[in-house]
Amino acid sequence: MTYKELEEYLFSIRDDKFADFSKSLSNSEYISIGVKNPKLKEIIKKHKQDFELNPNDFILGKYLEVDHIYFGLSLIRLNNIEDQLQFLIDNIKKAKSWAVTDCMSPYLKKIKFKEYYDFFLKTYNSKYTYERRMAYVLGLKQSKDKNILKVLKLMKTNEEYMVMMAEAWLLSFVALEFEDEVFEFLSKCEDITLKRKAISKICDSLRYTEESKNRFKSLR
Repeated sequence: MTYKELEEYLFSIRDDKFADFSKSLSNSEYISIGVKNPKLKEIIKKHKQDFELNPNDFILGKYLEVDHIYFGLSLIRLNNIEDQLQFLIDNIKKAKSWAVTDCMSPYLKKIKFKEYYDFFLKTYNSKYTYERRMAYVLGLKQSKDKNILKVLKLMKTNEEYMVMMAEAWLLSFVALEFEDEVFEFLSKCEDITLKRKAISKICDSLRYTEESKNRFKSLR
């Protein structure tokens, strides 16, 4: 399959209603063709060894589904996590929506904390919004490792909503394992918006007890 054939195929299976729904959620300038993520994953898996479909031929930054396939296909073809993380460092800055960054984890091999933390240190201060978001999104799978508390110490105010929300999301995951540490972090947090968003994420979760939710609410 060539890139042109891929684009034609995506339009042939589009769902106009889903395209409108997806566009409203993507918070970006992407055009949504209207193909759901399970189908995109199916395409990526099917064409893993189809090297006629070359990511270098992709036209990026226009269609949400095309960028998803570009990143997913590129990642799944790499043999180790080191190369995958380097690919993200080199390319994730091209992403224009959380709908790309937040869907990449399934294509990654298992990440050890040290590998993740090295990635975090290289990306959390980036000038690119979605590279910074990726730094926190990848931390979700490290939330049970106590070393993740190192990331809390480096969290900083992010005016970009999509980065700040990723921080809040990560805090809500980490608090499941390290409630006292996150509580202390939020009690001293000078970023009122981040504090409120993190508490909201915690209170919206079904994984917390009412006691824990009320404890965090007391910080509002």
